[in-house]
Amino acid sequence: MKGPRPEEPDFLALLGPGGPLAREPFYEYRPGQEEMAAAVWRALRHERFLLAEAGTGTGKSLAYLLPAAYLDRRVVISTGTKALQEQLARKDIPLLERILERPVRAVTVKGRANYLCLHYWRHFLAEPLFTSPADAAHLKRLEAWASSTKTGDKAEWDGIPEDLPTWREINARGERCLGSSCPLFSDCHVVQLRRQAEAADLVVTNHHLLCADLALKNRWDAAALPEYAHLVMDEAHEAEEAATSFFGVSVSRRMVQEWLHDATKAFGNGKGNLTRILQDATQAVLFFFGPMEARGERRETLRPGFLGEQGEALRERMDNALDAAGLALQGTDGGGEVEGLLGRLETLREAVEFVLDGADDAYVRYVEVRGRNVILGASPIDVGDLMRENLYGRLNGAAFTSATLTVGGSFAYFRSRMGIPEGTEELRLPSPFDYGRQGLLYVPARFPDPGDEGFLDALLEVLPPLIGFSRGRAFVLCTSYRNMRAVAQSLEALLPFPVLVQGEEPKALLLERFRLAGNAVLVATASFWQGVDVQGEALSLVVIDKLPFAAPNDPLTQARIERLRKSGQDPFTGYQVPMAAIMLQQGAGRLIRSTRDRGVVACFDVRLRRRSYGRLLLASLPPFAVTESLDAVEAFFSSEAEEAP
Repeated sequence: MKGPRPEEPDFLALLGPGGPLAREPFYEYRPGQEEMAAAVWRALRHERFLLAEAGTGTGKSLAYLLPAAYLDRRVVISTGTKALQEQLARKDIPLLERILERPVRAVTVKGRANYLCLHYWRHFLAEPLFTSPADAAHLKRLEAWASSTKTGDKAEWDGIPEDLPTWREINARGERCLGSSCPLFSDCHVVQLRRQAEAADLVVTNHHLLCADLALKNRWDAAALPEYAHLVMDEAHEAEEAATSFFGVSVSRRMVQEWLHDATKAFGNGKGNLTRILQDATQAVLFFFGPMEARGERRETLRPGFLGEQGEALRERMDNALDAAGLALQGTDGGGEVEGLLGRLETLREAVEFVLDGADDAYVRYVEVRGRNVILGASPIDVGDLMRENLYGRLNGAAFTSATLTVGGSFAYFRSRMGIPEGTEELRLPSPFDYGRQGLLYVPARFPDPGDEGFLDALLEVLPPLIGFSRGRAFVLCTSYRNMRAVAQSLEALLPFPVLVQGEEPKALLLERFRLAGNAVLVATASFWQGVDVQGEALSLVVIDKLPFAAPNDPLTQARIERLRKSGQDPFTGYQVPMAAIMLQQGAGRLIRSTRDRGVVACFDVRLRRRSYGRLLLASLPPFAVTESLDAVEAFFSSEAEEAP
């Protein structure tokens, strides 16, 4: 039973000096945290919307968890990443319970592919096949985990590689689910999780699952969230990308091949008509996608007549072969497994038709070749309308928060992109960190323009002495894989410090190695610009090669630019610059993560100084002292070394 809840919680008594939070060893009084908690409470309790930009160090997680826990309704907390979900579940919610001195019914819900499928696990154990002997060595640990886990969440793994290929065979992703026809339905980890979520006060999820639930809310295979009318969206600046993904449609060669693999494994016993039909379909799929792969890695807009006469003939052959496979499956005695396969096939066929034949101009259609996979996709150009139609109307209160929601002090860009309703309350809380004392922003006065041929050579020349000043301890954040590879190769040859490169190992392992080394240099691209937290002396320099403008030849970027232009807006100042500003804030925000951190952000894009929009970008960054002198950077790090005990 829920106890009586106060009309207006006393957040000062909870968060201020002398309160229960003050008993924690790390306690620092943060007035902004108290102010944000009160604002979130008003939004949730009085059925309003709130935009809250809370600078790094504000303590925003607790500032929204406390009012959410006091509300007498279920609240969904949506985060940008699974890592933040884990932080809330393992650190912040236990702290919340200590403050409230009572348990909080909270459940963490991730996408279905994070959980073990008992049905496919049983099939796998009957014939365990691995891609390599190294993978096979993990079977005993997998068996021990599968037999003891209460949740089926792979986050519990210890000693098993996160990217183990076998996981694709045994996870509970929705497109393979048999639903209520599954013989193990009542024991299913996802079903049990759903029941727990129905009884929870706080449901902690992520933007991808939130948007998947909205986009496919009438399909059990994709829906894992209970009904809710109150929402807190943390890292809200990432929500547009998630919504674009899940309100879009895509189909890939790998997806079709996985369907054929599953059908063959279940019913293709090596003889008979069905096996032959599935083999014919496999060949037809290869012939259809093969010419697209042969043109190399790329991402480009699908134009009318993209396939050409020969491609249309290959598509017809694939369609007929998949039709034949579906008809053959209907004649088998497979119960729920056949129904599941036929449902997946229908979804794949609908996706191909929507991408290749669709005429809805609200979507941009594209082909992407990534490695040996070919993806055909359609993405919504404007997610604001979709969010209004599918989310905002069902909410009785919501708070959208992040350290980076404004551009030049204004929420206008975020409001426009996400379709936030008029009348939404706005709150900006500065970081409690002393950026003027703790940090320095270096932008050279003279340097080749990023578009100049000599830019990369100049960057490679200046990086070794700069990183020498910081004694390693650096992130080098690049805007392209080409620059990342060139920088990594150069630094590995010239630096005495360990050089780690994105992609060489899983992200979590790279970060752990970086922290433990104490003097390492990590060279990375987009995935390390945000959601990465390295406190302390291990990170003292963040290098940004160029301003992070979206690639102008990307199909989605092109379509959004064109739509804004047709509506009479300036796409550069209204879309491209604000998007770059938020990404730049995220990259620079990797540096100062606590009151004890000190360091330098170095950006080698002189457009920050030379172009009019540079002032807006600089105004969006934390208030670092700014210098154009490398001598000042060296002096900053020298003073740091002198202050060290």
